[in-house]
Amino acid sequence: MSATPFIQFLGPTNLEGYDRKLPASEQPNNIPKTFVDAMEVREAVFVKEQGVPLENEFDSDDTRACHWVIYASVNEMTEPEVKDDDGNILRRKRSRTTSQPIGTIRLVPFPHPPHPEPGSSYQADALETAPKPDSTNPPPYIVDRATTYHDGIEPYIKLGRLAVIEECRGAGISKLLAGAAMSWAQQNPSYFNPSIATVGMENVGASSTEEIPVWRGLMCVHAQEQVASLWAKWGFKIDEGMGTWNEEGIKHVGMFQRLKTVNDIAPTTI
Repeated sequence: MSATPFIQFLGPTNLEGYDRKLPASEQPNNIPKTFVDAMEVREAVFVKEQGVPLENEFDSDDTRACHWVIYASVNEMTEPEVKDDDGNILRRKRSRTTSQPIGTIRLVPFPHPPHPEPGSSYQADALETAPKPDSTNPPPYIVDRATTYHDGIEPYIKLGRLAVIEECRGAGISKLLAGAAMSWAQQNPSYFNPSIATVGMENVGASSTEEIPVWRGLMCVHAQEQVASLWAKWGFKIDEGMGTWNEEGIKHVGMFQRLKTVNDIAPTTI
């Protein structure tokens, strides 16, 4: 792996034609390579290692989300060195450098389905009230149940699908990905705010301009319980009011953090 992995960003993208039942390597050519690479990593980690069904890994949030993929430069030998009987080199070894996707993360904008019910079980993170996986429509704006760090109303964005291939773990790749996504959100706080002229107030759950949803730094993760301590190192706090639930048989907890954005004069706390 190269000493300095590099990260590629992909904003919300039309993924029409993506076949949830096929692996990333068999998707049509119109699907952006960055997204195919993200899915390659997710399949390696969530499908092959953790047993999530392939068709559940791609969901309706992928189209509206931002994705980050981190790559390592890998040197591959294409032709071996050739020597004669006396040890003289007849042909030198030839190699090429390729970029291998080794990790990914995504950032899903608001609105979101309701918070999972404590003690419940779901397929992947697609709740029963969420749109069908093939749908391109986001969930409706709702008033959710209040939890420890979320009042049920304030818009939040959600980090998820953090995955690093097995051979590259322990090298700080997860931290680089999470840091890139959080830094981007801090620098682009209005990116996901709805355009009322385009969407219409009636479609964002607002009856006045004061009620128009605006992101103010609140970020959530649905973390596998076994890696909650990792998210805690990056500033997230477990939301006890959300309880725990199972996604594909894996226990999850909700965690929140409020980021300081370029719009803030001083940092705030949740």
